This record gives sequence, C-alpha cells and structure tokens, in this order.
Amino acid sequence: MENLRIIREKRGKSQISVAVNLGIAQENISNYESGKSKPTVDNLIKMAKYLDTSTDYLLGLTNDPTPTRLFNKSNLTEKELDFLIKFSKLAIEDQIKLIGYMDALAYIANQN
Repeated sequence: MENLRIIREKRGKSQISVAVNLGIAQENISNYESGKSKPTVDNLIKMAKYLDTSTDYLLGLTNDPTPTRLFNKSNLTEKELDFLIKFSKLAIEDQIKLIGYMDALAYIANQN
C-alpha cells in the first residue's frame, strides 16, 4: 500500500500518530505500507477517514487521493465540480492562499 505512505507523509503524519489515532499498532501501519500485510476493512476505512482520502486511493485503485464524500455531482455545475477537483489536488498551503484570494474577491464584490 504505497499510497498509504504517500498520503500519510503528504498529511504530515507519522506512522505512530496514525496508529495511535486509529487504536492500532504502529507495526501494523509499517506492515501495510511495506506490503507485508493488508489492513482489515475496518482499519482501511479508519485510515481513509483519518487521512482524508478514499479507500480506493489507499488500495491503489486510483491515483486521485480526493475523498469521494466531498463531491455530490447532482448539486454541482460542471464548472463547480471542476473547481473542487482542482482545489482538492492543491497543497494545503496553496488551498489557503486560494481561499484568501476568493475572500478578497468576495469582499470587493460586496463593496460595489
């Protein structure tokens, strides 16, 4: 589960912090990442929720780490969905910058 290591590091989490927060042994996280063992379904779901990603990403079924719960396509226009997908792929720092930019644009729009 190479993607587990990738998303864990991207989120700035250590194996120990993931293990402690999920109530499992750090050795299990290490074994999952190295491919020595596979997580139970319950642990897979816990890891996906904790690391804010999808189980498909952790399992290597997709290269998109976006949690599927973020998007309800029926309520979004194509432009909105495209924006959310692009936004979710940005680094946290860039997301914060973009939110600041949007806030500034909204402020200016409200002043007119």
